[in-house]
Amino acid sequence: MRPGYALTRRLFIAFRLPASVVEALAIWQHDTIAHVSNLRLTAPAQWHVTAVFLGSTPSGEVQAVTALTRHAVRNARCPRFRVDRYHETARVGMLTLREELVGDDHYAGRASELTGHLMVALEASGRYVREHRAWRPHVTIARFRTPPRLRLEPPPVSPFAPTDVVLYESVPAPSGSTYTVLDAFPFRDART
Repeated sequence: MRPGYALTRRLFIAFRLPASVVEALAIWQHDTIAHVSNLRLTAPAQWHVTAVFLGSTPSGEVQAVTALTRHAVRNARCPRFRVDRYHETARVGMLTLREELVGDDHYAGRASELTGHLMVALEASGRYVREHRAWRPHVTIARFRTPPRLRLEPPPVSPFAPTDVVLYESVPAPSGSTYTVLDAFPFRDART
């Protein structure tokens, strides 16, 4: 095996946030929860909206995952999100998002539709096993061992469109995972 060559890579596909949204969320995070003890804040560079978490993927499969993602995004329409509320799970503090109507759409579901197409295509190709829970778009802003049970008003961020869809590699580390962009896929109607 060559030095630096991994047999598997930890992959996920996500919507990337615009710089203006990252900046607004960073200000909110600093002003609202930076002082709370026993929280590990996630860095703005890590913020994204996960569409599909593939996990451990053979290195030889990365090109096929890239091709499937490119095809799905090429046929998708750019979604629009709104920050909905702050929510805690057993280990994570997040800002949940909801989809907004775009243009003349009759329903708000462009991101859900793309995520569903990705899941089905990746599952059919044997590269993904679907989770047994509904997809919930969110941005993870903090991690903890015990939920602090915060009741927070969400940041006042205008509805936004993601900049693109990205295939990331996640490399776990004691200080937190680092994410590397392997490829990015713009929406054909990014201005809609």
